[in-house]
Amino acid sequence: MPTAVIADDEPMMRAALRDHLAALWPELDVLAEAEDGPTALRELESLRPDIAFLDIRMPGLSGL
Repeated sequence: MPTAVIADDEPMMRAALRDHLAALWPELDVLAEAEDGPTALRELESLRPDIAFLDIRMPGLSGL
């Protein structure tokens, strides 16, 4: 099963992406969500997901 992490500083955008992914790709297991760049980096390093959905502009660290 593919895994993912979602990172976006806007809660409504994270929720919308999570809901869209659940509807379009039910096999995808979203392991974690992050609201800022440093948290996203920690989650990515510890969980090692197959895919990361990253906002480009987040507090603390860019999604790029």
